Amino acid sequence: MKGVAARGNLVDDLGWRRPNPVGVAAVITLAAVLPIMWPNDYVIDVGLTALIWMILNQSWNLQLGIGGIWNFGQLAIFAIGAYSSALVSIHWGVPGWLAMLIGGLGAALASLIIAIPVLRLRGIYASLLTFSFAEVVRLLVISDQSGVTGGTFGLSGVPDLAFGGLTPDARQRAYYWLALALVVATAVVIYVFIHSPLGASLKALRDSPGYAAARGVSPMRMQVITFSTAAFIAGIAGGFYAHYFGVVSPSVMGLAPMALFVTMLVIGGLGTFAGPMVGTALIMVVSEYLRDYQEARLIILGLILLVTVVVAPRGLVPALQDARARVQRWMSEDESPIDAETSTGSETGETSESPVSSSKGER
Repeated sequence: MKGVAARGNLVDDLGWRRPNPVGVAAVITLAAVLPIMWPNDYVIDVGLTALIWMILNQSWNLQLGIGGIWNFGQLAIFAIGAYSSALVSIHWGVPGWLAMLIGGLGAALASLIIAIPVLRLRGIYASLLTFSFAEVVRLLVISDQSGVTGGTFGLSGVPDLAFGGLTPDARQRAYYWLALALVVATAVVIYVFIHSPLGASLKALRDSPGYAAARGVSPMRMQVITFSTAAFIAGIAGGFYAHYFGVVSPSVMGLAPMALFVTMLVIGGLGTFAGPMVGTALIMVVSEYLRDYQEARLIILGLILLVTVVVAPRGLVPALQDARARVQRWMSEDESPIDAETSTGSETGETSESPVSSSKGER
């Protein structure tokens, strides 16, 4: 029992705490009733965009935070999924649902191009290679003169996912609830992955590659599995993005979007389960409030990131979990000496006797 408790405490300390089912159900319920309680098209659109970014950031966190793989090409993988889904839907008439799956598979196949070279690299070298891959993809799309990708202007007229017959308000709400379902499904998949032997092997490779390899963990196998899983999720998010907005362009890639998404991960808690979702929601709200003040927006986002790194280096989610644990310990230790003596006596089976009763017993 002590070993099980120790392992549980270790998991808590590392930020992989098991979510509270009641809290998770409450958050999902609040998110689901948002279009009903706040029937504003702008608010719903912002919430829907945030849900798409949550799917992407969860996939990125699987590599960057949990796996420790410095991959900065995830936005290119997202774009490959979006373009793949849009192209097969526009030119071949593939239904939107199937096109999204094709986009996920296309993104997974593209990820194998960088998965194997990155295997031999670590740290800054892996990040440079993956960022270069993303730039190559972006420049290839921009310089395309054949009209396949649409070049700088991107693709437009991407067919709907089968919600085209609904009214605009009903279509928007249907997409919102579908995006929420995809966020929950992605979270479940990643949660199962983290707590499986594959997740334990991935974290062992991140923390001690030599020891993990000596214990029989294959770096090649784990890296390919991690890249393909994260890329498939990102490709699904990209396909959903293309079919909802009806367009996809190179603007989804580049340094500025990448910096924004990395900020979401760091502020929420890189390597934690809920961090990508919390960070995405917070940054989306701040960004939308400062939408008309672009210069102030960048400054404030930078200040938020700076303060988070200094005050809570592991992110907001671990910081809030640590604060909650301190409060719980303080409440459990807040016990008067009389109560402590009483509980100690009852546990040991001892009872207090008055001097009178003791003297009577002696007589």
